[in-house]
Amino acid sequence: SLDDSKWRVIVLDCFFTRFPTVCPGMAIAMKKLQDAFKKNDTSFLQFISVSIDPWHDSVPQLRKFAYRFNASPDTWWFVTGDKKEIYDFALQEMKASVADTLVDTGFIHTSLFFLLDREKIVGGFYDGFDSVAQKKLVRDIPLLMLEKERKKTFGEFLKELFGRS
Repeated sequence: SLDDSKWRVIVLDCFFTRFPTVCPGMAIAMKKLQDAFKKNDTSFLQFISVSIDPWHDSVPQLRKFAYRFNASPDTWWFVTGDKKEIYDFALQEMKASVADTLVDTGFIHTSLFFLLDREKIVGGFYDGFDSVAQKKLVRDIPLLMLEKERKKTFGEFLKELFGRS
């Protein structure tokens, strides 16, 4: 559950393993995001890909998909669960159908990454196929991470995160 990533900033997407085009492309983009933070302290950051097809995406199927994209299980989780709970969360909490007006509420699928702050409130959504949007996401992640470290200056936080100011 999201409670397992308590106090972390989350980058989340919705996918299903049987989609041959968009979902692998989103996984490639998520892998790039994961790699962008590989050398940094990621204790405040969690990547989560939520399968919207729990009937077909079993744990072994999710593992196979994660392995295909060389996902680090420490920072990138592939999860699924009760379809109603997943869809309720995507529609009511993340506002997926508002963020992407082409979302079919009967089968939630979008090419957006959702950035959730440490309180699990959506801080933004970003097109997973737009390099400018992805760069903005990479810039926004440390800003949300900084909220946890309010006593530090922004320069101190950047130095700790990236090894420089």
